Amino acid sequence: MRKTLLVVCSAFLFSTFFSDALLGQPRYPKETEEWLKSAELGPYEPKVYNEKAIYEKAKLEKEVSVYSYSSRVHQFGKTFEKQYPGIKVNGFDMDSAEIVTKVLAEQKAANFTADVIFLKDPATALNELIEKGYAFTYVPPDLRSVIPERFQRPFLVHHVSLDALVYNTEANKTSPIQSLWDLTRPEWKSKVLFPDPLKMPEFIEFLVTVVQHGEEMAREYQRVFGKPIQLSKGCENVGYEWIYQLLRNDVIIAGSTNDVSNAVGQPGQQKPPVGITAYSRLRDKEKNPKLAFDVALEVKPVMGVATEVIIALVNRAKHPNAAKLMIRWMMGDEKGGQGYQPYFVLGDIPVRIDQPAPKGSKTLSQLNVWMADPKFVWDQGQKVRDFWLSHLK
Repeated sequence: MRKTLLVVCSAFLFSTFFSDALLGQPRYPKETEEWLKSAELGPYEPKVYNEKAIYEKAKLEKEVSVYSYSSRVHQFGKTFEKQYPGIKVNGFDMDSAEIVTKVLAEQKAANFTADVIFLKDPATALNELIEKGYAFTYVPPDLRSVIPERFQRPFLVHHVSLDALVYNTEANKTSPIQSLWDLTRPEWKSKVLFPDPLKMPEFIEFLVTVVQHGEEMAREYQRVFGKPIQLSKGCENVGYEWIYQLLRNDVIIAGSTNDVSNAVGQPGQQKPPVGITAYSRLRDKEKNPKLAFDVALEVKPVMGVATEVIIALVNRAKHPNAAKLMIRWMMGDEKGGQGYQPYFVLGDIPVRIDQPAPKGSKTLSQLNVWMADPKFVWDQGQKVRDFWLSHLK
């Protein structure tokens, strides 16, 4: 989330992409322009998706490398290899921040290792990779009619991920938390888990989105406590106040979303904690049926924050045709199958309008959530991160 754009860099970007306003497309370095042309990407992309022709070219490339925020890359990698014999998938599982850092280093060293990147943190991906020409958006032409435009540009969204509050269902018939403000009450001191936002940028997105909706948080405080909120020193708005009170209530910082669901869902607890984690962690109960937790869908003012998980094709990728096939495979079919199958689960919301919501789930429009705004996250993320750090005990 750290901004590194200096005046000189900004001037360079302005001059590099000035032609975008004049000619309708950005101007890239000669090597990138030649690569785009040979790979048939960007302005050179065919209007029709010809899978057979792309596959023939991809077989000559022999492999494709995917940097993925999700370990499920190994699942859709195996099915890809079965679908497209002769193409090996090199799947690398790393967190989103590491993906951005690694791609930046490789681009600057002209070491073009990655072909496809699959990550959260769209704000950083947009500002550090796509707008600098280090990665490109590729939307398979045959899918453009079934993906809303807002999920095609400035990047292709694979699915929408939800972060929400979970509670122990063995100890509670219904959620003991009805409002986000309940997490700041004395009875929940040291009983709330929150994934470390310094390690997982999607939870910076969560915090920034709360800040962005400070007015709604103020109204919710009035509803819950029956009086207007008084801001503490250093809190610019009610979103910051919520973060401050959460930290003052000795929130437990978890190392991963899995740590949250395991701690909340362990059976046999008399006074189990609650926690904010990925909605899709519900799949953990399939692996460990003893876990007893569920998502609190009725929490006010929202049940959670929705963030975009994106796919991009890396600048000067050595295997661009295999990358195109991979991106198309990852987007799946109208039944949520093919390479999308590992993500057709509770908590991961499809963006294809012809794909139904996973069994037992709801569509995005049916859920009371706030959608993280990549621009606001980029502008305010570092500030919120610093605020979080300054108030950690």
